[in-house]
Order: sequence, then structure tokens, then C-alpha cells
Amino acid sequence: MAEESQNVGQLEQIGESVSKIEKFFEDNKKTISIVVVVVAVLICGFFAYKNLYLTKQQDKALAAMWQAQRAFDEDSFQIALYGNENVTGFVDVIDEYSNTKAGNTAYYYAGCCAMKLGEFEDAVKYLKKFSTDDPILEPLSIGLLGDAYCELNELDKAVSKYEKAAKVADDEYMSPMFLSKAGLVYEKLGKYNKALDVYEKIKKEYDNSPQAASIDKYITRANLLKK
Repeated sequence: MAEESQNVGQLEQIGESVSKIEKFFEDNKKTISIVVVVVAVLICGFFAYKNLYLTKQQDKALAAMWQAQRAFDEDSFQIALYGNENVTGFVDVIDEYSNTKAGNTAYYYAGCCAMKLGEFEDAVKYLKKFSTDDPILEPLSIGLLGDAYCELNELDKAVSKYEKAAKVADDEYMSPMFLSKAGLVYEKLGKYNKALDVYEKIKKEYDNSPQAASIDKYITRANLLKK
């Protein structure tokens, strides 16, 4: 009997809750309808922006960028970066189409051009804005950012990028190359133990790499300098 009363009480509570919810919707149905419509419009707008507008922008960006890419391939880095009366440079592509995939790629090319032109602060600016998960471009862009920091004598930042590039690459070619650069920067910083760790990692983990062939002399030097 007590259990039956308890069940009745629970049913009454559920009924009251349902009634409150129904009343809330009844009292606020106009507001709720407006919210539903606004959400629907936002969702439709997002997909229209993504699938229509960005697709058109991507096509325009690719069309604008091809001459800059050709100038880049011909080592005309000034024209590739800044353009001229006949060529839309990577800087202009970035200004117009930074929200597209092509615009993102333009940041990498712009960083490469700036490095070639000795404009290292600009190279940092462009490369920091480039993002990718491509297994080759990602470590290369990180390593190039390390080069830019090295040229600016920001050695702590440089060595951090070299080690990150080596970790992201995780292969027999790029990893020892970036680790070797990291070791040399550690030596410049007077951190010979750190340099030694890096050189020994090359010897142990990347023994078939070109860097490993001459790594013993770097290990010997780091051991002598740390004393």
C-alpha cells in the first residue's frame, strides 16, 4: 500500500513537471519560434558561406596566385612576394583571400620569399600564420621558422622550433637535419650538455642519416666544451 502511494506521488510530480513545461512553451511560444528561426537561418548561412562563398573565393585565390608561384619557381622572390603590374604577389593573395586554403598556402610561400630576401621579421610573421597537417610541409615550415628566429638571433625560440620540427617529422631525413641545427644552436647558447644530448640522439636513433656519418666529431666537441 505504501509503495502504491509512493508511485502515485511520483506520477503526480511528473504530471506537475509536464504541466509546467507545457505552460512555459505556451507562454513563450513566440520567443521560442523566433529563436528556432534564427538558429535555422544561422545554420543555413554557415553552410552557404562554407560551400558557396568560400569555394568561389578559393577559385579566385588559386587564379590569382599561379603567377606568383611561377615567379617563386624562377627564384624571382621579390616579384613573387610583392607582385608587380602583371603579377599578383603572395602578400596581395593573403590580403584578399586569407580565409581560403590557397590564402593559407600563400603564408608559407610568403615566408619562404621573405627568408630569401633577408626580411626575417616578416618571415616570422607569415610562417606563424601558416597552418597545415601535411607530413612534409608541417615540419618544413616549423624548421623554416626556426631558421628565421636564428637569423634574428632569437636562439631560444630557434632551438625550440628545430626540436619541434624534428619531432613532428619523425623520419630518417628531416628529423636528424633539424636535430643537427638544434645542436649547433645549443652550442651557441653555451648549453653543451643539451647539444650533446641532441647529437647522441642522432647517433642512436638516426644512424643511417647523413648527419650520423659525421656526428662523432660533434659529440667529441660538445664533450670537450662542457668541461
